[in-house]
Amino acid sequence: MKSRIAVIGAGIAGIHCTSELIKLGYHVDLYEKSDRIGGRMKTELIEGFQIDHGFHVLQTGYNVAQKVIDYDKLNVKAFEPGALVIRSSSKKSRIWRLSDPFRRPLSSLKDAFGFFASPFDMLRVLLMRRRLTKMPVDEIFLNGDLDTEQWLRNQGFSQKFIDRFFYPLFSGIFLESELRTNERLFKFIFRTMSKGDMVLPKKGIQAIPDLLAQEIPKGNIELNSDVEIISPNTIKVNDEEKQYHGVIIAFDDRTNLSKKHVWTLYFSADKSPLSSKHIMLNSEIRNSDDLISYISVPSDIQSNYSPVGKSLICVTVLGDKCDNLGINSKEEVLSKVELELRKWYGDEVQSWSSIAIQHIINALPESDSEFFTQIDSNNEDGFFRCGDFMTHGSVEGALISARKTVENVGQKIPLLSQ
Repeated sequence: MKSRIAVIGAGIAGIHCTSELIKLGYHVDLYEKSDRIGGRMKTELIEGFQIDHGFHVLQTGYNVAQKVIDYDKLNVKAFEPGALVIRSSSKKSRIWRLSDPFRRPLSSLKDAFGFFASPFDMLRVLLMRRRLTKMPVDEIFLNGDLDTEQWLRNQGFSQKFIDRFFYPLFSGIFLESELRTNERLFKFIFRTMSKGDMVLPKKGIQAIPDLLAQEIPKGNIELNSDVEIISPNTIKVNDEEKQYHGVIIAFDDRTNLSKKHVWTLYFSADKSPLSSKHIMLNSEIRNSDDLISYISVPSDIQSNYSPVGKSLICVTVLGDKCDNLGINSKEEVLSKVELELRKWYGDEVQSWSSIAIQHIINALPESDSEFFTQIDSNNEDGFFRCGDFMTHGSVEGALISARKTVENVGQKIPLLSQ
């Protein structure tokens, strides 16, 4: 008789963990409390627009994801490497393009000089890129106790370049406004971005968990499940008690959850405000009361994100920036964002319409130095655990955690019960 495993939580970690255990020969039941799989990777159809739950991209530079996810089946398309950087003004906003000199050598890097990037800063970017792309991922995560900003200063970057490039980009990635995230995660993300592209699936970010779940028999996934975890071998599902040889908790069940939260606002426009397939960074976000960290236009990358003749604009706002300004309602966030967008793009913003305003709490796990020394996939309390909160907040982290948990289960629970 096959050993029976219960996985609680159908995010991508729970999904991948389930499929890998089934391949090994275990009987696995995957339980999800909501009416859909995917966890935070969710896509809704609103007024003909594909609306992801927050700004999501998939990095092609992830090592494990390359082995697990079939990018061709997702029909992914890429953003341009690099970024646009805007300095807004009530008179006229100015925009610079910062391109990847290795992959876009003919793009004009000199346009950035004088405002926020010196030749010395650009040289340091090149040297950092070369060093980190050659470094094994395991080595990156071995040590390093500085926060991201301290580490960047130690590399010799000017404060102006940190404030106007690294800050709007990576505070938006880390979802915190101080760049307090541990240097290890910064180095990993920068390495990943240097080695690959940021891509979007044709059918939205939920296409990723949907694709991974195809490897699981439909009868092994139970949605709308009210699960009570009683012991490492017993759970109640919708008040029915069930016995298993092991229980995997595939959601963050810690009492002290992350305080990272983010607002994502979506707008419909008749045309894209961007001239290229980049994201647009707000260079003034650190030294002003602005809310917008960056904007993207998913429909510029994948046309079916919006109806024909329309563009979908995505605005990212850090939750703790709102907290610091005492802004905490959808109406206040929308009003402030629209005011800032008018400074960026003028009267054309008046024709934009708001489609969705999302407030996403517990959006990412905290990643300080203690985080990397304390996380462990063992099951000292009798339970197994997997999820990005066990490694680092990314698709790659979730998949790595799932694989470590599968290995741990294989070591502690025989494939066949006696």
